[in-house]
Amino acid sequence: MGTDTETNMDAFDEISLTNQVVLLGVAELHRRGETPVQTHELRRVCRTQLEGVDVGVIGTLTEADVMRSLYRLEDEGFVEEVETEETSPTGKGRPAYALDIAFELVTEGVADELLEESG
Repeated sequence: MGTDTETNMDAFDEISLTNQVVLLGVAELHRRGETPVQTHELRRVCRTQLEGVDVGVIGTLTEADVMRSLYRLEDEGFVEEVETEETSPTGKGRPAYALDIAFELVTEGVADELLEESG
């Protein structure tokens, strides 16, 4: 896991609400001990989280949206790609992702409107 001081809280202002939703999904699964997580499962969790939040700007999250967000979040040091043994039906490896910063930094850094359901 990355060093907490490496992730500046201002970095959250630089990522979109969609990216923040995906990050919050990874953080929630991390809290439950269910990471690393693959994109199809993460998409399900993110969509469930969005049901209780009034953030119409985001719209429907596709698996492609989740993948793009994960790439950006990995580039920014929020998550890391983890090698897994699982393969897709076509025999290709399936990337999985884990939180690379402290859970608390995520809940402190994401937009408040994304936390209304749990807060």
